[in-house]
Order: sequence, then structure tokens, then C-alpha cells
Amino acid sequence: MTGSWWAFRQVAPDWPPFYHAAGEPLPSQRSGRWHRQGQGYAQYLALEPLGAWAELVRYENVRTAERAAEYRRLLWLAYVTETDIADLSTFDRWAACELDPAAAVGDHAVCQDLADDLRDAGFRGVLAPSAALSGATNLTLFGARYEKVLLHGLAAWANPRPELRVPCTLAAQGGPPLPLLRATVHADVEHEGLVRWRTEE
Repeated sequence: MTGSWWAFRQVAPDWPPFYHAAGEPLPSQRSGRWHRQGQGYAQYLALEPLGAWAELVRYENVRTAERAAEYRRLLWLAYVTETDIADLSTFDRWAACELDPAAAVGDHAVCQDLADDLRDAGFRGVLAPSAALSGATNLTLFGARYEKVLLHGLAAWANPRPELRVPCTLAAQGGPPLPLLRATVHADVEHEGLVRWRTEE
């Protein structure tokens, strides 16, 4: 699918909003759900701000207010305009594509293999259910992207290369909201959204 999305991404204060080559001979971005370290880049965004924070809580296994207070992050709001995005945003869509819906929120290896297939088919990214926050949706872009930091007018900016440049602005800074310590789906907990989908199927 082709479209535009408002999306959120949180990073450490000493990191730019997006991953790009920056002269690296080999991509150093750590492996994630939709890519493997050393095999290119992926930009992990969430369509909801709490979805972006929940990814941090899950990834770092933050379970207490004391641990949450240790984190200082930047939350960026990005206006993404893209083509050829695979829409796997719901468990129904996974099933319709004859894919196991559990893989959407399960082991990363399955999604990494699927990302290889999607890239080979010409897709530039994927919408998928958030593993960290039930009901939220993530947008992952394949490959490097370069930020254009603006104070306002993200959607109005005349982007010369939307396939490479992403306008963004700082939305917040601090640590993850404390209510997420209870709402985040950790790796050792069954995904509430998947359970609900199976029940309603």
C-alpha cells in the first residue's frame, strides 16, 4: 500500500532519530524483529506514542518504577510518506496471507525471514501488530532513512526524496509512562491481543 502516516520513534538522547550508514563499513544496528545485524537497517516506528514507549519497556524488560526512572529518551514524531508497504497490521491479515498470526508477536526469526521475502518482492516496509502493546500498530521501514528535523509543518514540507528523507520533530523527552509497566506485553507473557483474536475467530 501507498500512503502517509504519523508515527513515533523513541531513541537514546545521543542517537539521531533514524538509522543510516554514517560511513559504517558494516551496519551496526542490533538485530530486531524485521532485520538482522550486519544485513542493513530497519526503522522501527509505532503509530501510537504509547506503542513506541512500550517497545522500550519490553525490550529492556522494565518492570518497576525504579528501573523506568533510569531511562532518558527522546520521542520523535515523524511524517512518513511511503510506497509499497505490506499491510500485515492485523492478525486477520496474517491469516488471510496464510501466515501464522502468532509469528507477528512471537520469535523474531520468523519475521526476519518474512522480511527477506518482503524485500525480495519489492516491499519497502511493513505494518504489523505491536508485540509490546496489545491493540497498537507498528510501522517498520526497510533500509536507511535520513531525518529532516523541523519545528513544525512536517506534512507541508516539500520533501525532495520521500523514499529517503523523513521529516520529524521532537515530541517528548523523559522516561516511559508508568502505566505502561502494567500494560506492556513482556516476552514471557501471552499476548492479550492474540488471545482475543483466537477467541473471536
